[in-house]
Amino acid sequence: MRIAVGDTRLYFDVDGAKLVPEGPWMRERPTVLLLHPGPGFDHGLFKVQVGPSLVPQAQVVYLDQRGGGRSDPAEPEALRLDRWADDVRELCDALGIERPIVLGLGFGSLVAIRYASRHPGHAGGLVLAAPVARMVPERSIAVYERLGGAAAREVAERFYGGMDERAFADFLRVCFPLLSSYELTSDVIIRADWRPDVLMGWMLGEARELDLRDELARLEAPTLVLAGEDDAWAPLASVEEVVRHLPEAARFRSFPGARHSVFRDAPAAVEELHRFLASAKAGEATA
Repeated sequence: MRIAVGDTRLYFDVDGAKLVPEGPWMRERPTVLLLHPGPGFDHGLFKVQVGPSLVPQAQVVYLDQRGGGRSDPAEPEALRLDRWADDVRELCDALGIERPIVLGLGFGSLVAIRYASRHPGHAGGLVLAAPVARMVPERSIAVYERLGGAAAREVAERFYGGMDERAFADFLRVCFPLLSSYELTSDVIIRADWRPDVLMGWMLGEARELDLRDELARLEAPTLVLAGEDDAWAPLASVEEVVRHLPEAARFRSFPGARHSVFRDAPAAVEELHRFLASAKAGEATA
C-alpha cells in the first residue's frame, strides 16, 4: 500500500490487529513501526526476521523509507536524515498512529534517533538495533579484517574511502556477506527492491558529517539498545558510544557472536525486545 506523505508516496504494510478481544473488552496493543537498514533498501528483511515474531504481541507496520523499496523515487536533495525522520512523524499522522514503538536497525536506527530528537514526546518507545552516533571507518574496517582477513580490509577501505561503482560491487561481494552469520545473503539481495545509488549517494555525502551524540542525550522515550559484538557496520565500540550519550535509563544488551543480523543471530535479542514491549503500557503506544 502507498500513502501520500508530504511531497511523496511511501509504501507500507501492516501485520497484526490493533484491537484484540479479551473477555468482554477490546484490548489495545502497541504499534511497532519498523525502519529498515539502508538507505535505499526495503522492508523485506524484517519479514523473515523480527516482524513475524512481534505479531502475537503488537501491531506491526513495515515501511519502505523515502527513496527506497516500493516508495516513490526521490531527488538527491530530499535524501537526508531530517527528511527521513520527518517522514516517520508524517506517516504516523497520516495513518493515525499515536505513541508508536519505533524500531530501527542499522541505518534505520539513525532515522529513529533523528525522528525522536526532532519530534519529542511523539514516540512511545525506541528500539535502536545496531546504532551508531557517527561513522568511524577505522572501527568498521578493523572488524571486517577480523572477520574476513586482509582482502576484506582492502575492500572496506575503498568502500569508506571514496566509493565508486567498482568499490561498491566489491563490497557486496566480499564484505556484505560478513554482516550476517547465516546463509541468506544472496536471498536478501535478490529479494530486496533495492536502490543502491541511494546508499552510495548518502555514504559519499551526509554520512561523512553525521554526528548524533548531542541529540542522544535529549531523547525522552524509553529506549532499548541491542548490538551484535561481531557487527562490522556498527562496531561494539560505536554502539557503546551511543549508550554513553543516552539518558541513564536506557537499556542495553550486546550479544557475543552476533553480527548486523542481530535478531537472527541472537534469539535472546528477540526475547529482550519482547520484554521491552511488555513493559510498555497499552495506553502509551496506541493508534
